[in-house]
Amino acid sequence: MTAGSVRCTGPLAVHMDALHDWLRRSGCSAARSVRCEHAFARFSWWMADRGVGLADLDGHVIEEYIGGEQERIGSRTPAAFQYLPIARRYLTEAGVLAPAGPVIRSRGGVPRLLAGPLPGVVYELVTWMKLQGYAAGTVMSVAETIARLSAWMGTAALTAGDVSDELLERFVTAQASGPVRHPSSAHRIVTVRKYLIACGMLSETAAPRLPAAPLGIELDAWGGWLTERGIRASTVADQQRWAGPFLTGLVTADGRIDWAQASCDEANRYVAARGPGYSLSSRRHLVTAVRSLLRWAFATGRIAFPMSGGVLRPPPRWPGLPRGLRPAQIQAITAAADTSVVAGVRDLAVVMMFSRLGLRAGEVAGLMLDDVDWAGGRLSVVGKPARRLTLPLPADVGAALVDYLRIRPASTDRAVFLRARPPLTRLTRQGISDIVARLAARAGLGTIHAHRLRHTVATRVVAAGGSLDEARELLGHSHADVTINYARTDLDSLRVLALPWGRMPS
Repeated sequence: MTAGSVRCTGPLAVHMDALHDWLRRSGCSAARSVRCEHAFARFSWWMADRGVGLADLDGHVIEEYIGGEQERIGSRTPAAFQYLPIARRYLTEAGVLAPAGPVIRSRGGVPRLLAGPLPGVVYELVTWMKLQGYAAGTVMSVAETIARLSAWMGTAALTAGDVSDELLERFVTAQASGPVRHPSSAHRIVTVRKYLIACGMLSETAAPRLPAAPLGIELDAWGGWLTERGIRASTVADQQRWAGPFLTGLVTADGRIDWAQASCDEANRYVAARGPGYSLSSRRHLVTAVRSLLRWAFATGRIAFPMSGGVLRPPPRWPGLPRGLRPAQIQAITAAADTSVVAGVRDLAVVMMFSRLGLRAGEVAGLMLDDVDWAGGRLSVVGKPARRLTLPLPADVGAALVDYLRIRPASTDRAVFLRARPPLTRLTRQGISDIVARLAARAGLGTIHAHRLRHTVATRVVAAGGSLDEARELLGHSHADVTINYARTDLDSLRVLALPWGRMPS
């Protein structure tokens, strides 16, 4: 069948003359009509080559052909992409195709024509991203990336069990080259990886460990010993970071740990070499970690003599007065929260938790929806060391919480305070603390950390006549000697105890 100078074979040949007349009636130029007829003829030949008849023709087949042409030619806009949509309108008017719906390329964010070993994972990823609060456009972009990953794996005869970090890197590299490039895959694969970790298909990349296996074994053994004694995981990791390089100095040429090289002199030389450049507080952490390592080595028989006491400490740090904030400063911080947006309402509630209840950043981050007893007017938090504390819920704090919870994004995470951007998961301790620092900087107060608000609450309790026991209960201190430091801030009470100049105590 021919239309003008264009010859057509295949299942669409019977429509060639009708298409030619339709294009002329539609006002298409002669040159554009010819190009459309050529694209129509090539598509008809492609259908015949794959055994696709008129009864099988639908929008998905046309999309598959256009995608194949893009891959074959190495262009995003081949002739099929430009002219087949025109022929498609004819096929719809002729009754060959059903009218297309408003969305052609996706089903709720899931790409069509999935191939390879991960189609099920694509559907699950889309559902997960929607629950996490990602925008529809982002969901579609990430879903298309994992769909390309699946197709790429299918071409290489890989299975879902072959998914690994190394495979993802190879895929991103492949996406950056070739006739059809998708450079956005390097960015979108980050979200794909998060989901693969969440569903167990990919494991978290372990923190880099010093290469020698015996060194890692020793560090793990020391960490287990500390954990058995109730030391928190974050503290264990911190101590391993400070003292690990000292242990590296005991490694022999064949990779063994030679504890015979350990001595007080070696430990002090390590502290002296590592300490410069760090604050006094950090150097104290360094000494504590090295002492802890040597204490464990003696307790487990690795060294014959107790050496921990021989590690010299930095100069003592005399504790200064806890520094609270003035009411005007707290008011400036709360006023800096932009309550016209969800994040600002959340930030205001966070500041209220600090300034009225004196909580730690970790306690605010760990607050769950079930921890608030609205009927009883109280809430509970997990303090140090893993103690659950029950505190009264002041009316203004409750009002700020209610304002936020009314507009809090929907999430499967039961934490009270969530991230402002997807994934809508709980804020970390650092994220909670950064809220105060950001608002203080916006208010022009310089660098103020969340713990200053905790000091403010404690000094107010003592200044208002509250006892140290009451301050201790509010702050959740395990030891009274920590709370007693706030007694030095009550200048009015201390002034009564001070003797006039020149008088001796009786």
